Amino acid sequence: MGAPVTPACLLLLLHLTAGTSAEPHYVVVSPAVLYHPHTGTVSVHLSDLNETIRVSVRLERRGGLSTITLLEREVQEPRLHENVRFQVPAPSGGQQEVAELHVSIRGDALQFSERKKVLLWALQPRTFVQTDKAIYKPGQTVKFRIVSLDKDFVPSTRKLPLVTVQDPSGNLIAQWRDVTPQQGIVDLSLLLSAEPAVGTYATEAQGTRHSFSVGPVLPKFEVTLELPPVVTVLDETLLLRVCGRDTYGKPVQGRVQASLCREEQSADHWYHLHGVLTGDLCTELTGQTESNGCFSREVVTAPFNLTHSGYRMSLQAKAFLVEEGTGGSEIKHTCMPPGSPQH
Repeated sequence: MGAPVTPACLLLLLHLTAGTSAEPHYVVVSPAVLYHPHTGTVSVHLSDLNETIRVSVRLERRGGLSTITLLEREVQEPRLHENVRFQVPAPSGGQQEVAELHVSIRGDALQFSERKKVLLWALQPRTFVQTDKAIYKPGQTVKFRIVSLDKDFVPSTRKLPLVTVQDPSGNLIAQWRDVTPQQGIVDLSLLLSAEPAVGTYATEAQGTRHSFSVGPVLPKFEVTLELPPVVTVLDETLLLRVCGRDTYGKPVQGRVQASLCREEQSADHWYHLHGVLTGDLCTELTGQTESNGCFSREVVTAPFNLTHSGYRMSLQAKAFLVEEGTGGSEIKHTCMPPGSPQH
């Protein structure tokens, strides 16, 4: 907020001698900074008085502005202890103004006057805006809270004149006027459309901006496919494993469709065969994922004729997992038998 929570104190301590054995004295204590629109306090302590005096404490403003009389009193008793509370005036022409605290004590034998500078500071509540998340998906509801705190961290109950939300292009998409806090807190929400603009949005209240993001719909789960990196001519089987995990790492229950095919490339011309591979070079696999979210099968390698010479061969697997009641995801994986001709 730019101002200390605990105000510094201005201490005036003077001893007044009246030519007697007792020494009258006084203490006037005031904050060095007076915050508008809050209440200020000036404490006046007089003691050992041996005559009737008139004490006055005034807050005087420069430039011919009004003078506020904080205390004007005739004291006949030997002592006085008084705390004066007053409404701090607004600074003129801005956020701050330097004024003077004028203390005057006058009697038959005592004549004393002292001035000290004090700062008048217009202190507005500090506003905080917070959303329940940093990133939202289309169709979700953005929930945010607004709270304004004064210099003592007490929530303000004043109305918020205007609260706005802007999209990534700066267009105004929502606004609320004259919002009244409930127990010092404002609760608002905004339902995003099914196809909102993707990017950074901004909420603004009392000059405070808070940003949140709206991103595209991400896949609900991912699929991994595992094959041995190399298959030798001595391997009679190979293990194909398909696993599904959601964004929280939990297993996905669903049906797997997988295929394992042999791809050939001519050693002389180095180009892939065009068209769909013949059925005798592919093996189709189907089944359900287990409780761990994985589907595993031992695949016999004999149909792929890995000992065939004259060709650079590789095995390519493709898996498609359809989650129960939702949708699917696809992934490919390739492994190569050793000894195959290279480019």
